[in-house]
Amino acid sequence: MQKTFNFHLWPKPFKYFEYAKLFVITLCAIVAFIVAGIFAVLYTRTSNLMYERVREQAATYADLIMHTKMWNYDYGGVYVEKRRGVASNAYLRQLGVNPDVKVEGGRTFTIRNHAIMIEEISQRSVEKDGVRFHIVSLKPIDPGNAPDQLERTALSQFAQGESEWHSLGKGDNPVFRYLKPLFVEPSCLECHATKGYKVGDVIGAISITLPLSTYIRETRTNKILIIAAAALTICLLVTLIYVLTWRLVIKLDEVQKRLKKLASTDELTGLRNRRHIMKRLEEEFERAGRLNEPLCLIMLDIDHFKRINDTYGHPFGDLVLKRVARRLQEATRSYDITGRIGGEEFLVISPGTTAEEALHLAERLRTVVSQEPMGDGGKEVTITISAGFALSSPADSGSETLLKRADVALYRAKQGGRNRVEAG
Repeated sequence: MQKTFNFHLWPKPFKYFEYAKLFVITLCAIVAFIVAGIFAVLYTRTSNLMYERVREQAATYADLIMHTKMWNYDYGGVYVEKRRGVASNAYLRQLGVNPDVKVEGGRTFTIRNHAIMIEEISQRSVEKDGVRFHIVSLKPIDPGNAPDQLERTALSQFAQGESEWHSLGKGDNPVFRYLKPLFVEPSCLECHATKGYKVGDVIGAISITLPLSTYIRETRTNKILIIAAAALTICLLVTLIYVLTWRLVIKLDEVQKRLKKLASTDELTGLRNRRHIMKRLEEEFERAGRLNEPLCLIMLDIDHFKRINDTYGHPFGDLVLKRVARRLQEATRSYDITGRIGGEEFLVISPGTTAEEALHLAERLRTVVSQEPMGDGGKEVTITISAGFALSSPADSGSETLLKRADVALYRAKQGGRNRVEAG
């Protein structure tokens, strides 16, 4: 059956490993910082990409306008039929140029130079896309082509050698301003000779205004998604780190408990080992002296254990040791401490036990071991034990004295014929 984990039954994390708190907090902080940094780069990159996208679109408009302008130059202007709503270029008349021409049939055509053509295309663009473009100059023939403050700034930079100028506006209806310089060509002097220009001078610029509402809306949506993805990623990673560390701490705690048990437990019998039970004897002896309570110590030894090993083999001897240990543990009280201190020697520490109770407990242990044979397969043998017990007294200089008196009592029991109990 697959093992399942019940989170409600788990111990609180870090109960036994307090240092793991700092480790997890540090690890989570580092992971959160790295993830936040990655998404911060993406967040910033989104704004930069939006700006670069708008700039490239504006540059494309500028190139297209420049091609249209040159096309118009190449043909010396374009004539269009003068219909209702189509007005002649009044500024050409000021230069002594008749912009209109009549043809057979009574139809009249009027010339559209590059400036007027660009302005009229811009009007259509504004109606459709909101994109406005026009030609500006510090010395315009048409006052409508005079620059505003931003355009004046751009023109001054073009005079210093800049190849383009752009600016991101702010406010309720933000726009992107882009300007590209126009240089004087020989054909330009036909109209602008009186302005003092020479071939190669900056005569003006193509000014483009792009509305940013759509771009900003798209960018804001992307930024929200990036923030949400960053928060979700950080939460998932932190939760994963916490849960995995939680489980690791619990496993480590289980291992620590197992190691503690192994360090204090006799591997063969499962009883307390010599080192641990001697430590407990010292603790109980000090406690009994401090509280002025009796302390009983019982030493037990399996009779003729060497003969059992020689006759039936060491595996059977190990089985006898385990069976004796189990019977001793079953016969002692919950507060008694039972351990194995040697090959076939056992020790029982019984706090708060009087002499009469100690004798009764030692006899019960002796009886329960020998009451039925122990066997494995076809081998069966009746096991007996000898026991010696001693009670603590003010004359004892330490737990070693009490232990020695119990050992002497055990020796007398073995010398007296075994399978008996002696008091020390």
